[in-house]
Amino acid sequence: MRKLALLVVALGWTACSAPPSDPAPVEARLPNVVYIQSDTHRWGAMSFTQTPAVATPNMEKLAGEGVSLDRYYVNLPICTPYRALMMTGRWPYQQGLMANHMRLGERVDMPAGKQTRGTIAHAFRDAGYVTGHFGKWHLGGNDARPFGFDRSIVWNGTNNHRRNPIFTDGEGPEIWEGESNATGMTEQALDWIEEVSRQEKPFFAVLSLNPPHGPFHDAPEAKKALYPDEQTLPFHPLDEIRDFEQHRDYHALISGVDDDLGRVTAKLDELGLADDTILVYTSDHGAMTGIDGVAYGQKRHPNDESARVPFLIRWPGKIPAGRRLDTLSSTMDVFPTLAALAGIEPEGEAGEYLASLEGTDLAPWLTGDGSSEEPAEIYLAHPSNMNNRGSRHELVWRAVVTREFTYAVTEEGEHRLWKNGDGYQQDNLLDDPAYLETRKELWSRLDALLDRVERPYYDQWFERASEKELNAWNAEHGLGEGDRAAGRAAVFDLEASKP
Repeated sequence: MRKLALLVVALGWTACSAPPSDPAPVEARLPNVVYIQSDTHRWGAMSFTQTPAVATPNMEKLAGEGVSLDRYYVNLPICTPYRALMMTGRWPYQQGLMANHMRLGERVDMPAGKQTRGTIAHAFRDAGYVTGHFGKWHLGGNDARPFGFDRSIVWNGTNNHRRNPIFTDGEGPEIWEGESNATGMTEQALDWIEEVSRQEKPFFAVLSLNPPHGPFHDAPEAKKALYPDEQTLPFHPLDEIRDFEQHRDYHALISGVDDDLGRVTAKLDELGLADDTILVYTSDHGAMTGIDGVAYGQKRHPNDESARVPFLIRWPGKIPAGRRLDTLSSTMDVFPTLAALAGIEPEGEAGEYLASLEGTDLAPWLTGDGSSEEPAEIYLAHPSNMNNRGSRHELVWRAVVTREFTYAVTEEGEHRLWKNGDGYQQDNLLDDPAYLETRKELWSRLDALLDRVERPYYDQWFERASEKELNAWNAEHGLGEGDRAAGRAAVFDLEASKP
């Protein structure tokens, strides 16, 4: 990474004049960062990907003004694990949040007393940024400030999109009511951006929206009206449920989020900040949308609909406009990539932490200033149903995504082999003898991935996990409370799925 600096141009001088003293170098202000993450938005549900009928003009405009990473995946497609991945840049078993409703303050990879350090927000704040978090937190507690944010506005109960308790800097709750909590969250973030933009410091803002997370019925009425019937909004071709109201309302929520994205871009233009701001739109996971009869908003599956999400990024003048990249990328790459783009170089412990991250710095791909080595594969996982709070249990699986294939296994055996392309994952190729050698190769690659990203951290997790989380793990596996050795013995067995 390099810091951004203004070029100093030396003016010529004549022989009869005294040479000027060398001017002190002037350092450019670092770029602002606005990171918008929605909840449950699959990659295919945009007008310029697989659903031309859905109204997403602002997403389409953002992609046209920057880059769309069309092969971007969430390594563990559930709300809390995604947020922990994004915040820490570390693997689920490594930092310990591999299921929903776990607490970032109890992560197992940091020393006691420093468990709130080692975050993307701390890295930016340590580099001189003013930082803020607005919206859904889902990482334990009601205050994001210990994790590196100067301003924390945490919204709870956000699956009700029209009435929520809000905690500002840990104080509350104050009750909010309106038609769309995504719009309320956006307005709060924009008020803060306008306020801090008057300061000399750059800002780093995370805007964490709940829609299009279900239930879907309280989508804005004006957005529902955009899709009166199946002719105006055709079903996903692999949808086995075919419930038009849910299908319509899910996309209506996406259109509402698109409006909020438009509010952000309009405010950045109004304040004259657009050219100085890295703007990202993405999501924490996708939605199964009726595939295999799985509920529309369910995630936790290796399918593209669950794990592949939008990642749109714009920085005028620095990131060339109108490019769609099929570079393999994932949530593990977010922390190192944003740090590199912004040119931040935290020192001391923060610098050592950033250097330890395994994600790929995608900045050279995004800016066109060369290319780093593209990831050869992406690791995906759903390791546990613990803390599901009564919702249906989904398959426990591991998967590897390459340019050519997505391959997933469970402890009972092989689960899916899909050929990747521009269409849908319609054909499972496991029973095709022509792909036996492919399966063997992909299984070996998955085995090597587990050796790197999961197995080294098992002992650490079972030693340091809280009693509450250990007991939740053990209960899922039919084990007794407090038995750490038995829990450790119940981890995923890849060998059982070997082709």
